[in-house]
Amino acid sequence: MSTDPRLLPLAELLRLGLITSDEYDDTLAELEIIELQRAHNAAEDIDVPELKMHADQIATLAWLLRAELVPEERFFTMLRKLPADEPRRQLASAALRQVNRQAVDALYQQNLINTWQRDAAHDSLPAEHLAATPVAALRHMLKQGTLSPLQYKELQARTRANGSPLARVIVDAAGKPPARYGRRAARPLNVLMTVLMLVLLMLVAIVGPSWFKRGQPTPVAPLAQPVDSVERDDLRRRAAQALDAARQPGHDSVQYDVQVVQDKPPR
Repeated sequence: MSTDPRLLPLAELLRLGLITSDEYDDTLAELEIIELQRAHNAAEDIDVPELKMHADQIATLAWLLRAELVPEERFFTMLRKLPADEPRRQLASAALRQVNRQAVDALYQQNLINTWQRDAAHDSLPAEHLAATPVAALRHMLKQGTLSPLQYKELQARTRANGSPLARVIVDAAGKPPARYGRRAARPLNVLMTVLMLVLLMLVAIVGPSWFKRGQPTPVAPLAQPVDSVERDDLRRRAAQALDAARQPGHDSVQYDVQVVQDKPPR
């Protein structure tokens, strides 16, 4: 492997910081696996995209993206951090365009799209989109409308009737008609927030009634009767007893003048 010409651009990508040391080691291991399985893949008619012997840095990085040896998320994070006029940014962008074009060209080579659709797909691929496989490229064409729903249905019927085995695999893997493709997929964070909101509503529905019932004020017992009111009732009771006693036989001539006097409490 030390004399392999493919290692030169790979080492340069590592030096430029466009790939990490772990990605470099993974690529070396992948190249060895391809070498060991080449005879088996040829016997089984398995098409494995290989890195060409004299590939430049752009082609090498494009192959790494296509083989998913460079994670897509890390690649775009790095790309956004590089200034637009930075040579490394231009190299990475060129590799991205190349891998996208190769995926679209694979659709054309399998007679899935015509020349006009191929050129339109090349022109409409966004700067920050990775279509590493023909399936991803076909899905992107469905999403953006380069391939209409009617054209896709015709493509399905034609491919299933007369297409190559690889073409049928691509069309079947691309999924259902584009009525579903135009919708934006739910982000994990949005799904999590929705689930949390539903759980919160369920808790409010279950715990809410008992919580509000507990929050109601406890009925307060009536206050004890004021002291002055007790004394007044006692005086009236004694006065009534005195009047009853005066009405007893032998007391007719006795006159009572009962007055109830109560001092007003100081203000």
